[in-house]
Amino acid sequence: MKNNKLLALILLGGLTLSACGNQNASNDQKSDTNISQDQNVTKAATLEEEPRYGTKVKIGFDGDLCIAGQNLAEINGYFEENGVDVEFVNTKTGKDALSSGQLDAMTGEFGSLIVPATKGLQYVFSTASHSGCKSLYVLDESKYQSTADMVGQSVAVTNGIGNSGHNTLLRFLIHDDINPDDVTVKPVDSAAVIQSLESGEIQGAVLDDQFAQEFLESGKIRPVRSLTTDEDFGSEVCCVTAFNKEFVEQNPMLAELVAEAIEKGNQYAAENPAESVKILQDKNLAAGDPEVATKLLKAYDYTLTNADGEETIRSYFDDYKELNLIDKNRSTDDLVKELWRPLGNGEVEVVKKN
Repeated sequence: MKNNKLLALILLGGLTLSACGNQNASNDQKSDTNISQDQNVTKAATLEEEPRYGTKVKIGFDGDLCIAGQNLAEINGYFEENGVDVEFVNTKTGKDALSSGQLDAMTGEFGSLIVPATKGLQYVFSTASHSGCKSLYVLDESKYQSTADMVGQSVAVTNGIGNSGHNTLLRFLIHDDINPDDVTVKPVDSAAVIQSLESGEIQGAVLDDQFAQEFLESGKIRPVRSLTTDEDFGSEVCCVTAFNKEFVEQNPMLAELVAEAIEKGNQYAAENPAESVKILQDKNLAAGDPEVATKLLKAYDYTLTNADGEETIRSYFDDYKELNLIDKNRSTDDLVKELWRPLGNGEVEVVKKN
């Protein structure tokens, strides 16, 4: 696959300044020493002896339907059942806040979180949430039927160059053997994206399925490629809970309890989609028509496991290396060891004082 250096430089430029600031030492040195450093961390014998026991666990807040499991864990009292006191923090700089320790945990998209983690941001991935999230849409009345039809055309991304929408588009293209250089990518604000499609300024757009649902239901747009419904992506984990690296290393039992509560929220969403939407909308944590929102929640597979999460992160590593977003010389196995720390299904034994 031919990918020019300019594409890689543009994408890496989309990372935050904080990510660059964490690269004072050589990235190669970091990747070589991460595992040995983890092994030298002193582990507490019981939950009560962990340094953050009894303090509030700071979790990144998001009202998106994609984060239903995390929010249901709070509303339904799963954190409280596990003896965990949480504080939800609303921040627009989730990756940087998680890396710096302003947040202890957050649920977000693999597509956005992975590259900064490989470039020095200090967080690891732990708990699979669900499939889906994004699709490539075109106007329903247009002639475009596939990613191949996007060659020579312009496609919008609504959350900026180098973020999850852009990286999702790149994965769609290479999975279909299309050179990303042959498609023009344009950042377009989500409020203007439908108008831009109608005016012909762009011919396609990668959109969050939740945002697109209203226009999909009205027949304005249709998907031509999807993380949610296409066979090669349908069993991938879109959203994942990530932890600040120092937090999870020093407090593995507390992190396990947090992850278990979120996983219980994921299970509730899988088993009770309509009720979940009602609960979330009653708390202003989900918008839109309840029937439409329920249909979308059902489309997300909340039964995906951490085994699916590991398989997904491996696919991302392989694809991102092909796209030159990650150094091709870095071993996928080593990246998994460094950044994948499964939690939430009894992976860590929680020992309490008698």
